[in-house]
Amino acid sequence: MDRLRLILKFATMGPLSHSCKATFLLFALQNDRESVKVLQTRGVIQHTAGEMMSDELDQIEQQLEELDKKSEECFQKCQIRSAVRIAKEATRLAKTHGLAVHYMRGLFDQMRFGHGLLDPQATREASVELVLLLENEEQARRIQPNLDEGHYQWLCSWMSTCAYDNLAEATGMMSGFNSEGMHECINEGLQVCRQTGKMECVKCFREYAADVYFAADDLEMVRHQCESLLEYRKDGSDNKDRRWSGHHKLGKLLILEGRLELAIQELNKAFELSVAEDVYLKTRSKLLVAATLDEALMLAGKPRFDWGSVASEFPEEGEWLYIELRRSMCDALENVLSGNFDQAIETLTEWDRRLTEQNCHKDWFEVRLRLIAAYLLSNNQKRAEALTKGLEASASEAQDFLTLRRLEQLFNEETATSPVAALQESGNAAVDSSSQAGEESTSDNAESGDDSDDAEAETPLGNILAEIMQRLMLAPEDETVREQVLEEFLSYTPSRIEDPRDGAYLVHLSQFVVQGTEDATRVWPWALQILEAFFDDPVTVSVVAAIGNYFRQADPGAFESITVEQLEAWFKRSTSPKVTHAKNFSRAGDFYLDEGNLGEAERCYSRGFRLKRTEPTVVLPLADVYRQSDRPRDALAVLDLSLREGADDQSIAWEAAMTALQIEQFDSVLTYMDKFFALGEPQTWAHYYRGVALMQLGRHEESLLAIDAENEFDPPGTFHLSAIKLCNLIALGQDQEQIDSIFTEVLDEQLSEIDYLSLNGLVRLFGHIWEHSKHLPANHLLRTKLEHQLLVAGFLPDTYFDGLREQIEETKTVNFFNVQIRQPLNEAWKDSRGCLYGQDEWTEYQREWGVLAESEEAATNFVLAFQSRCEELPAEIVDVHTDEVDYIDRPGVVWQGMHWTTDDLAGNESDDESDDELFGA
Repeated sequence: MDRLRLILKFATMGPLSHSCKATFLLFALQNDRESVKVLQTRGVIQHTAGEMMSDELDQIEQQLEELDKKSEECFQKCQIRSAVRIAKEATRLAKTHGLAVHYMRGLFDQMRFGHGLLDPQATREASVELVLLLENEEQARRIQPNLDEGHYQWLCSWMSTCAYDNLAEATGMMSGFNSEGMHECINEGLQVCRQTGKMECVKCFREYAADVYFAADDLEMVRHQCESLLEYRKDGSDNKDRRWSGHHKLGKLLILEGRLELAIQELNKAFELSVAEDVYLKTRSKLLVAATLDEALMLAGKPRFDWGSVASEFPEEGEWLYIELRRSMCDALENVLSGNFDQAIETLTEWDRRLTEQNCHKDWFEVRLRLIAAYLLSNNQKRAEALTKGLEASASEAQDFLTLRRLEQLFNEETATSPVAALQESGNAAVDSSSQAGEESTSDNAESGDDSDDAEAETPLGNILAEIMQRLMLAPEDETVREQVLEEFLSYTPSRIEDPRDGAYLVHLSQFVVQGTEDATRVWPWALQILEAFFDDPVTVSVVAAIGNYFRQADPGAFESITVEQLEAWFKRSTSPKVTHAKNFSRAGDFYLDEGNLGEAERCYSRGFRLKRTEPTVVLPLADVYRQSDRPRDALAVLDLSLREGADDQSIAWEAAMTALQIEQFDSVLTYMDKFFALGEPQTWAHYYRGVALMQLGRHEESLLAIDAENEFDPPGTFHLSAIKLCNLIALGQDQEQIDSIFTEVLDEQLSEIDYLSLNGLVRLFGHIWEHSKHLPANHLLRTKLEHQLLVAGFLPDTYFDGLREQIEETKTVNFFNVQIRQPLNEAWKDSRGCLYGQDEWTEYQREWGVLAESEEAATNFVLAFQSRCEELPAEIVDVHTDEVDYIDRPGVVWQGMHWTTDDLAGNESDDESDDELFGA
């Protein structure tokens, strides 16, 4: 109240200048809403606010708009330092005058401009502050309490994806792109893209993902991400042309692989596309590609890029530090190649120092590698080795496996030293760049054959342990045998174990004979003794951590001493950069998945996958992580690469087929199903999914044969088979009597009794039937019955409503309304066509409708008219939302949601499992 009294005192002392009144008003608005109310009652705010809005704020906002325009012009010309300076000026001005939107715009510009100044800390700080304002409206209202909510929400939709992308990039520049938390940034960023509807921004995270995979030393996954960037539709639906970036990154990759002619081809494509119509920053893109092309040409022994051709577009010195770094690296490379090592070393040393001071790790890694190469080529081995220590330590901390491999390659005496620390000598492995990812082996230099926890290697106890497990497998239900085996395991104290691989395998096998907490409490102290004896063996540490996590998850009360922090420390120790055992990373990934840390789980699985492409314990969970984060194409890339590398696990082929089906790559579904059949015996559902793919490809006769074959595998029901058979028969246009018979059979099926299909499975099936039924006459009785079935179940496709609205005259003033209804149900519900499995006890449900209408009343009338056709009892309107945006469109329903209950959303908590159940008793 002291602040309020002070404001009131000065506000009522007598005549004040407009600027003074504005200052008091802004102070009140920024700091105390109660003050605002009092000022309003005393007539102070109305007068000063009006005058300030018309005089002071109008001028300030105009000034801010001019600053924004000027900073953007500088950015387009690559005058980065000037652009950042102007953006900072705008930010200060906006905050001084309590204008939150302009303040956020200033931060936004600082963030996106700043990368070119090689100061990731400043960029990160601007990104963090902006994200906080975007995530918390109250934070924004501290700057401007009267902030318009609609404008703020629009700003969030516009800025959020870029804020996350730039925050991730700045963090990667500082800490390394494969450091802890970086994979999670991809997941979060993609989710923000989907939440805000800015799907064109997914490409930004594809570029970011490529950098992550570069650091993770998985060049095949880099290729996959680059191929995604090459997808572009010039039809107005894709306003982000990032093809130049995809070719640019492929060029960099090919340089590392020593495939210089192909690299030059890719970079020439990138240079050409850098000025395409929908490229945002043409000058920036062109100059970045030019620098990489310059290096590729020199390495190939060709004349340098003609920098004079772009001299007029080059910014003044000091404006864009990153391009100055790249030009200096090019000049240093020329000096190295011409034998002028001192000059090259001087140049690289200066940038090494500057990047270190700026904590710009990503670029520092590159410069330090080239500096070490220059010293090696100048025969100064001692200095090169001295520089190696710091780089190795930093790259290890950042988990930058590519830098570590390139560093190791520099000291490989069997190959010539590359001035750019390439992985292979120039000209090696010149494979056509159009080859698919995975066609060439990627396991060199990284894959480990050490599978000691599987006891495949010869060890002192190998034969004994194999014999023990054979006894157990021959009598899996014999309790006496199980207890004997457990006692034998526990008898192997550290003093009896010579080889750490035997110790790790003993601990690994013990989990298969543990039944209940009592057994577990005996095994755990024994496992800790083995851990202490072989603490320097990564596999032993990993296996003990894994069984500790298993025990802790099964009975937290009995294993309180096993903490998450201790387990994480062990898993980190077992997955250090020098570890090449894929299953260690698999176990660590499982731990992080249990802890709900999807990003770290992904990072561990990714490294395991790089080490061993065919290992199911990393391939399958990594693909699943990608699917969970809505990245099915990445999941398929992993599964496909694994199969190309020779994976013989049938489940990998199955998951590949199901993922291909999800993204509608039906030819690929058939390829993966063929692989599935080749790797093992067919099973239920296999021929069905093959039949679905064949149907989608228009191979209806073959599809019918596949559906018939499915009947031989004791399917759980016949509805799905009849549905696909119906679609094929309609498409073939044969035997209308049979079509009507099966159509009737499908529509008469009580959906509440179908427990073997998921909701998505039902929706897809009815979608197939709906699409194929279009071949039937519009007034066909069964087609009309199908329409009612889809309506009551909530399965009607958007195209149905599009067709209805096409019959209505276009209106200039329609808004989009989201209408939520509550539908009471009576006894007839359980026999309703809309009642699905598990819903027969419902007494009501809720549903949302999307509507274009001239008013809220018109929108609710549309909804109630359709909903009245679903159930006998009248529905109630629960909520109506509109975006308050005017559209020129035809009014009517746009989409229908599926029904749900509040219990569904809350979720039903299952009863706690007993300890014995969790331990497998």
